Amino acid sequence: MTRRVLIIGAGLTGLALANGLRRAGDIEVTVVEQAPRIVEAGWAISLVDRHLEALRSVGLPPERLAGDPMARTIVFDPGTSVPVGIMRMDGVVVPRSELQLRLYAPVRDQVRTGITPVAIIDHGAHVEVGFSDGGCGEFDAVVGADGINSWTRRTVFGGPDPAYAGSAVVRFKVPNTDGLDVNAVASDKSLAYMIMDGGATLHGFMFLPGEPNNHRDHTLVELAERFSGLRGPLGSLVRAMRTEPASFFANINQVVTDNWVAGRIALVGDAVHAMSPALGQGAGVGMQDAAVLSELLGVPDLPVSAALAGFASIRRPAAQLVQRESYAATPRIGQDAAGGHVSALARSRRTR
Repeated sequence: MTRRVLIIGAGLTGLALANGLRRAGDIEVTVVEQAPRIVEAGWAISLVDRHLEALRSVGLPPERLAGDPMARTIVFDPGTSVPVGIMRMDGVVVPRSELQLRLYAPVRDQVRTGITPVAIIDHGAHVEVGFSDGGCGEFDAVVGADGINSWTRRTVFGGPDPAYAGSAVVRFKVPNTDGLDVNAVASDKSLAYMIMDGGATLHGFMFLPGEPNNHRDHTLVELAERFSGLRGPLGSLVRAMRTEPASFFANINQVVTDNWVAGRIALVGDAVHAMSPALGQGAGVGMQDAAVLSELLGVPDLPVSAALAGFASIRRPAAQLVQRESYAATPRIGQDAAGGHVSALARSRRTR
């Protein structure tokens, strides 16, 4: 019997899940996305071996991605510009738009854009969902892949709301005019870059600890003055900042909750574990969610409720570990890493 699965959200995790379910067996997949069309967007994404293996399992061989190796990152003291460490990591840096289009192409016939859910009822034997276009449907499983401000999390699980992580981040891209061939990061994580586009571009990012929206009104030229003493590769990045390239400012928010599954409804990706970008792991962890959930939903004779419960049992500890590590790596104000995370967990538990 065909299993009907609704995915709410056509971001990276939702599209990866759709790809995995398409390969998993006799599953009819519908994806609804509030945006009127799927648009190429975003900055650089880092994917390590376990993320690439997850992509392979949902049908996207890593060798098809146009990525740049991120094998070596030199860590610099921001006060002296002296190297203090070398990090080695197997993986690639890919443009988000590249990954998005690769995941969208095989499932585009299953994606309905410009549509949002407006009502959802788990009847036990199936889930009934009403949509903004006046339609409705019955599904064997519903998966909320609708991001940090998830409608599914708010409606089905009652929250929690995203919590500010004590820092903002600014992202920008500049030409690699000095021909840098290694990635670099300040030891306090305040400034860093990754090489992308075959070595032609540097994807820079800067963390701004403080209250929400701190330095939002500052230009990159003004922010570059905070690092005017840097030399070497990070100094090259600072010089490029003075050309005032396009940039994107965001407050860093996270979602910490133990509530991943309720009956036939589950959350994946940023909807359930949105995390700081300090370690560049958020997208990859979502790929792992998609790989595990699609495999379990494709197991013959495994009830949907058992598949979803198993997914949460398998993925929650690993995802929350990466979330805690990402928070700990974020320059920020407020509580220490453990205290802040525990407080967020306590708040999430009170919403159950």
